[in-house]
Order: sequence, then structure tokens, then C-alpha cells
Amino acid sequence: MKKPIAVLALLSTSLLFGQAYDSSSGGGGSPNFFGGGGGNGGSSGSGGSSGAENQNNVMNVGSGAGLFESQTSENMADRVFNVDSDSVNFEDGTYNWKGRTFNVGNNRVARARFERYLATPDLNTNDEIYLGILQRIAQLLSLVGEDNMKDTATLSDEVFQAWQMLFKAARYEMDQGISITVANQVYNVWRIRDENTSLTRARQLMDEEMEDAQGQLLSQSAQEEYEHEQRQRLKSEGRHTGQAYEGVTDTTFGAQKLVNIQTQMAAMETLKVANGQVAKLQFQSQIVNLLLTRRFEHCMIASQFYRFAFKGSHQTITVGGEELGAFLPVSDFTPTVETVELLAREAQADVRIGMKTVDSLYASNELFGALERLQETFFLGEYEPDVLQFPAEKKRKLLDLYRKTRELQVLIDHKDYEGIERVTAEAKELAYDFPASQVLSGVQSVQRMSNLSLMAARQAVGQGDFAKAETMLERATGLWPQNPAIRSYMSDMADKADVGTQASVMFDEMYNRKDYRAIYTESANFSGALINDSVRREKLKEAVDKIARVDFLIVGAQELDGQGNSYAAWEILADAEKIYADDYVLARAQAKLAPRVADFVGALDRAEQAEAKGQFALSLTRYLEAKEIYPTSKISHHGIEQMSEKVMDGIRPPAKAAPSDS
Repeated sequence: MKKPIAVLALLSTSLLFGQAYDSSSGGGGSPNFFGGGGGNGGSSGSGGSSGAENQNNVMNVGSGAGLFESQTSENMADRVFNVDSDSVNFEDGTYNWKGRTFNVGNNRVARARFERYLATPDLNTNDEIYLGILQRIAQLLSLVGEDNMKDTATLSDEVFQAWQMLFKAARYEMDQGISITVANQVYNVWRIRDENTSLTRARQLMDEEMEDAQGQLLSQSAQEEYEHEQRQRLKSEGRHTGQAYEGVTDTTFGAQKLVNIQTQMAAMETLKVANGQVAKLQFQSQIVNLLLTRRFEHCMIASQFYRFAFKGSHQTITVGGEELGAFLPVSDFTPTVETVELLAREAQADVRIGMKTVDSLYASNELFGALERLQETFFLGEYEPDVLQFPAEKKRKLLDLYRKTRELQVLIDHKDYEGIERVTAEAKELAYDFPASQVLSGVQSVQRMSNLSLMAARQAVGQGDFAKAETMLERATGLWPQNPAIRSYMSDMADKADVGTQASVMFDEMYNRKDYRAIYTESANFSGALINDSVRREKLKEAVDKIARVDFLIVGAQELDGQGNSYAAWEILADAEKIYADDYVLARAQAKLAPRVADFVGALDRAEQAEAKGQFALSLTRYLEAKEIYPTSKISHHGIEQMSEKVMDGIRPPAKAAPSDS
């Protein structure tokens, strides 16, 4: 029994879803990409140079330029890249690519995002300009020019130009503010570098002041020693009758001043080191976040800026280790900024290959294969130019096929095999490579198993084994609820009893399995047969009333949908589901409507999930998001009222206790 169902489930699941700047070497002047001139990477102070040297190990104010030949990509590629592990798991909202896991959102969110992508028009002029700006930024940050390596002056100028162009890119809607975030990280490094330059100059002045203080202290100490010897000599000769001065001397003041200067110098060195560490950790955090959110172009841009700002010895990722640990399940290697950039480049290459495959399949009219490959590529590189520039005409055609597959999945979930056959035929017309034979074979297998179970029920009745007959009937009904042979079986069973008993047995069987639709269909016969059975008549009235209300709501929803108000229609069907959720007629109506309201339903689903977790503020935000999609939504309005009250309860101060009379 599991094999044909597994075939259908497998089909539905498959559709648901080196450049661097190394400044660690010595010699030469540093490029002027920090502003305010370069430096040789050493401390300009004479005393306490360890702190300044440590600072220069953090901040790239050293010299030298050259290609950084990586060992990581050669040593780790085979272990990190598991090319046989690509998959989309819509249950937990993850996309596994070559052994690494991205979070793509929960089931409905991910599907809605992909469907929205298929419905988007071609890129406009502003979008094309924006992509061109990002490409130009990458060219400016490259160490290699059109013909050869860039010299230090050219590289310094072009890095600054690239930084300025980030602000230009941030003006475009497609950027979503990512460029301004990267630009702010670069500016923060430059600002800290200027602060440290000022600290170095202050250190020079304090060095001079400390030397003066040391000289004065030595001079004062010598003078006081001489005066002490003179007093001792006069005292021994009996000519000194006064008392020695035991108060605070000039030497005491000089020593205190020297200690204060040394304390201030140590504080300056600590501040310089801390500034560099903070800038490094903030920048690394941003780079890791860009990778994990699949912003690969910005991730590489940020990585290139990072290498211009920090020495080669400080390329190891020290922040975001937990996130990268889950992303790269390899226990015995240390990730670096270069590793992150390597992953981003590899992902971009996979996206390009994926889109070429989509184009090839589409050109061959293999639309189902093209849809599968496009979905995989989208969840890896939905922000990449190759995905964004896919023609809208092709996406629209694939959208029609995608909606058919989504409707097919809903019908499979509700075991509506007649509907499955209809939608499968429609999908086959759209895409000749659609696996219709596998779907129909699975349907026929399930139908045969239902009929075999029904035959076993008949045999059990003939043998007087009514318990087994009931079990086989339940199995047949579970496999194929709309099996017409079930009604024939029930009719045959009824012929063996008088009218009252026949109706009672049939009614009880239908009522126990909550098949109110079948009761509604036979209500005319039941009403006469059960006229003297007050208990069953009340149950009959209840079942008929439920189906009548459900049918009324379905008709109302169909009228609203026909008028273009799909969201209102969905809310009406949601009300009907509260009355009788297992009705196959209702399931068909929902399946037909579902593709047109995926965004609204996804927002409601996220709101309900947040509420279940006790995240009332987040749930309120999701209900507001749903209300933006459908402003007159009753469900959203009710949810907003409830969540608002719960949020207010959480921030409302506790009531003060009434003062006691005592």
C-alpha cells in the first residue's frame, strides 16, 4: 500500500519544492586607500612599542601588494563540496547545496516567494543600471587591470571610487540597503584608522614628556642626595642644629608624574588594539551574514574591501563561528575570509550553470525539467543577475505549469483521484515531459488496493466475520474515500436487513467515519427510515445542516472568486473548514483557489506559528503583513486585535496592591 502513495508523494515533494591584497610583508609605502596618506606599519613612538605593533597586526596599514595564492581551495574543496547532496527540504525550510545548508523560509513562505518570482516582469532600466554598478565595483576592487597588475596609486584611487559607488548602488530599490551597510563597515574601518593615527601622534608627545620627566626626576634625585650628604656631614661635625625636612619633595612629585604618563600611554595602546579588534569583528560578522543570506555578489565585494583593510595574518574568521559551523560541517579546519569568498564564487558559478541548464531545457520544450532546475537554482541564487534576468515570458509559461503542480499536490493530499487525473492531463498538455504515467500509475494502484480491500470486506461478511469486514471497509475508505464501489457495498449490505435496520447500519457507519457528505446525499432515504429514531434523527439533522452550510459558503466563495476577489473567497472557505474540514468538495474548492492566494495564506500561517511560540509582537507584524495584502480581511483584523491585547498585557505594568487598613 505504501509504494503507490510514495510515488505520488515523491512527485509532489519534488515540485514543492582568487584576488587578494596581502599587506603582511614589510617594506614600501602603503596604498592611500584609507585617506590621509600611507605608513610603514610600525609605531612612531619610542616607548611601549608592543601595543602599537599589535595594532598594526590587526589594521592593514602595512605595505606590499601581490596575488594571494590560496591553499584552502585546493585542500578543502573535495571535503567541503559534496556535489551529490543538493536538495530542498520544505518541511524545515532549508536548501542543502553541496553539503552546506541555507535557510530559505518555511513551506508556504518559500513557495510564495518562488511563485512571486515567476510572476515578476522583466527588469527595468534602473534594475539593469544597478547590476552594472555592482559589476563596476567588482572591477575596481580587482588587483588586475585590463592589461596587467594595478600599481599602488591606481589601486588606492579605485578602491576609494568603489566605496563611493556603493552609495550610488544603495539608491536603487533592488539593492534593499545592502550596499550602504557594506559602505558603512568600510567607513568604520577608515574612521578607526584615523583615530589610531591621532593616538599615535599623542603617544609621540607623551614619549617626549616622559623623557623630560625622567630627566627632571634624575636631576632632582641627585640634588636631594647631595643635600642629604651635606646635612649628615655638618651633623657629624656638630655644626648642624636644625631638623631634616620630612615632607613631600620634588622627587615625589616627579615620580608621580612619571607614573601618570606611563598609565596614560598604556591606556592609549589598549584603546588602539581594542579599536582594531572591534572593527575586524564587525566586518567579519557582516561578511558571514551576507553569505548565509545568499547575497553572494555583496559578500565578495565586502570580502575584497576586508582584505584591503586588514593584514593577511588577520583573515581568519573569528566571529560567526557557530553559524559557519552549521554551514560547513567540517570539524578540523579554520574558516577564513578567503574561504567565505570561495564559497560565494562557487555558488555563483553553480547559479550560472543552473540557468544555462534551464535555458537548454526550455529551448527543447522540456518545461517540467526546466521548472525543476529553475526552482533549485532560484533557492540558491535568487538575488543573482542570471536568475533575475530570466525572461518574463518564459517565467509566465512556467508559472502556469507550477500552479498545476501545486493544485495536484493539494488533490493528492485529499486523495481526490478524479481531480488528480484531470489536473494531470492539463499539466501534460502544458509540458510533454510531465511524468503523467507515473502519477496515473500511482492513482490506479491505490484504487485497485481500495477495491481489493472492499472485496475482502464482502468475503468477511459472507463468513460472518463482521469485525474484519469493518476493518477492511475502513481501509478501503481510507485509500479512496470517493470509491463508487463503497456505496454499492453499503447498498448490498442494506438489502440484507429491513429498511429500518438497513438505514441505521448505513447511517451509523457513515456517521462514525464522519462522512457527512454521504449522509447529506442519502438524507431523503434516511429521513423516512429513521422517523422513529429520535437520537439518529438529531445526528442526521446535524450532518445535513453542516453540509448545507458548507455548500452555501462554497457557492459564495465561487461567486467572489469569479468577481476577482480571491482573498475574500479564501476567508469564506476558511469559515467552511471550521464547520467540516474533511469535505472533499470543500477540498477541491480550496485546491483550485490556493495558487491565487499563496502570499496571503503564507502571511497568516507565519502569524499563527509566531502566536503558537508566544512571539506575540512578531505575530502582530505578520497579521499586519496579511492585512496589507488584503485590507478588509476579517481573519487579519481579529488576529491584530488579539495580538495587540497580548502585547499590551506584556508591557503593561502590574497593578499596584491596594493599601492595607492596618
